[in-house]
Amino acid sequence: MMEPVPSSVEQCPFCRKTIRRTAEVCPGCGAERQYGPTRRESLTTTGIGLVAGPAAITVVGAGLTLAVVAGVIGALMGFFVAHARHSVDRWMPPPRKPGSLA
Repeated sequence: MMEPVPSSVEQCPFCRKTIRRTAEVCPGCGAERQYGPTRRESLTTTGIGLVAGPAAITVVGAGLTLAVVAGVIGALMGFFVAHARHSVDRWMPPPRKPGSLA
């Protein structure tokens, strides 16, 4: 039997099973490859920007109109930060089985 080329395989970061580099799910533990940010990461950074923008403008003492504009700009910046930070593929932990403590 032929062995795979070393550059075409990798180890699962969770169970250390050897898998093909093109695998989307680890057959050993069920970990999944994630491309880009998760929905939670996008919503979190967008929410932080949505709150931080108007908060900064309010501290400065600007009016309500500028606070709304700062909120929109902050939300957009938060969204783009999430996509820039998680623009590569990465492995997400396998789903927990019901009844397990770990």
